[in-house]
Amino acid sequence: MDAPGLIPSLIGAPLSPAGGPVAATVEDLLVDETSRPVWLLVRLRGASRRPYTFVPAQGMATRAHAIVVPYDEAALRDAPVRLDHPGPFRRAHATLLSRYYGVRAASSEARPLRAAPARRFAA
Repeated sequence: MDAPGLIPSLIGAPLSPAGGPVAATVEDLLVDETSRPVWLLVRLRGASRRPYTFVPAQGMATRAHAIVVPYDEAALRDAPVRLDHPGPFRRAHATLLSRYYGVRAASSEARPLRAAPARRFAA
């Protein structure tokens, strides 16, 4: 199951790209069958259109005041998958984003940690 205190503390945490200023907030995590984070659903600060995107959890580091990912802010804002609202995470999203960020796609289906029954993410 989840490491005590780890997963819940990530949700709502500020996200800092490549150690720069905070650019987003972690809204949810997509986890694999072992409950390890695979993708972070983030809301980009200051984005009025399509503020939600996904960032690989691979390479993230927790710091005292933010989650740090090894990508710059421009990479987050130029991601090929941007959503108006938290929505389905489809296999096509995983493929596009994995290529874009240069990470290996998860071999299993990623599921959201906080998904409500009416808001299911499809792999």
